[in-house]
Amino acid sequence: MKRLLFFVLLPLLLAQGAATAQVDVPDAAPPEELPAPLLETLVSNQPPIIPLEGTDQIQLQLVNCSWGIDCLLARLFLPASTRLDQLELEFDNPANAPAQILNTAVSVRGTLTRYPLPDAALALPPEELALPAQQITSLPLAINRFAMPPEQYVGKIYLTQADQSNRLILPVNMSVRSGPLLPLLVLLLGIILGRLFKYMEEQGGPQAQVRKKVYQLEADIREAHPGDRQILLPMLQNARKLVYRQQLEAADTQVTLLQSRLGVLKQLRTLEARLDEQQKHGESVLEDAFAKIQYTRDLIAGGQDNEATTVLNEVLQLTTAGSRGAATVDLGDMEVALRDVTVDLGRSARNVVTDLGKAAPLSPPERLSRFLVTLSGLSDQVRAEATFWFVRPLLYLVLLTGLTLTGLNTLYIETGETFGARPMADYLALLLWGLSADVASRSLSSLKGQAE
Repeated sequence: MKRLLFFVLLPLLLAQGAATAQVDVPDAAPPEELPAPLLETLVSNQPPIIPLEGTDQIQLQLVNCSWGIDCLLARLFLPASTRLDQLELEFDNPANAPAQILNTAVSVRGTLTRYPLPDAALALPPEELALPAQQITSLPLAINRFAMPPEQYVGKIYLTQADQSNRLILPVNMSVRSGPLLPLLVLLLGIILGRLFKYMEEQGGPQAQVRKKVYQLEADIREAHPGDRQILLPMLQNARKLVYRQQLEAADTQVTLLQSRLGVLKQLRTLEARLDEQQKHGESVLEDAFAKIQYTRDLIAGGQDNEATTVLNEVLQLTTAGSRGAATVDLGDMEVALRDVTVDLGRSARNVVTDLGKAAPLSPPERLSRFLVTLSGLSDQVRAEATFWFVRPLLYLVLLTGLTLTGLNTLYIETGETFGARPMADYLALLLWGLSADVASRSLSSLKGQAE
């Protein structure tokens, strides 16, 4: 019995000693001195690298500006993060041994157009990378914004680590917008078009109607006798100037007056032709009839319509004597228009000269006081000139700039992370916003109205 127990226990004791001797390895032994099977076991049990916050989920908002002014505006309107050309990906290697990254891959695609980003758009170093043990290390991710059309991109970056069965996956969510230059120009164009529509509604339309009358009158004058054209065309230029200066009522009255003068001149030509026919047939004609007709033309050329009316009626009475019921010239329209536009400039000028002559000379204190008033801007003349040449244009530009920046901030800076991905919708929205941006329309109209 004792011999049987001895043979059973002896192999167990020998096996326990051999197992104890196999794992008895000094703690201070370096990895290169370890036996190969044990080194493989330790390396395969190393934990994977850990991406830090901001690297575990890559989120970017970028701008694709292609040239100088575009990039300068992007620098002015957008934060610096939209112009990144490189992003540092940070990793923590908690292991006692270096972590080897064998290869990397980037797969990113647009969500709106399904456009796949090329390899040059996002790229990690192509060679194998080693992350030191127990350190936080960064890897550069190169960003080529010029290779990224405006879009909303999603995808992943894959990192293959040595002796790890699972790849490290970094989600990517990235938005790219176009540069701000073209949106700014489109928005400004929309605002200008909106102002033009409002101008046409308030001033341009009525001005175009009066200008149409001027063109029609000019066509009638050019069809008249050369002598009559020579009289009326300079007067038509004055009517055109009134239209340019938005003095539409005065221009309309002037057109009516010129139409009446043209009618009178045509009747003078008719009367003159009838007198010539009478002379050819041997009928008697008053000797001074032709002279009075020419005198009437001279009075009309000088704008003396009342005198011209009187002389013309005299000629008609003389030439139609003995013909009961003869036609007379209706000059009522010309007389009414004349009363509307005639101003006694001579009397006004005499009054001004008289007032200036009565003004007493200023004493030295009064001159100093007037100079100080002028210098401080309280003078009516200085204030009026400054308002016309400086204040009014300045306020107009400030309001126009404010509208433009408001629209750019609303549709491009704040909510336009992917502006340009759908060019038709994006730029049309800017244009329509500019057309409907009538926030300062009343102020702009009142400012422009001060000039008239």
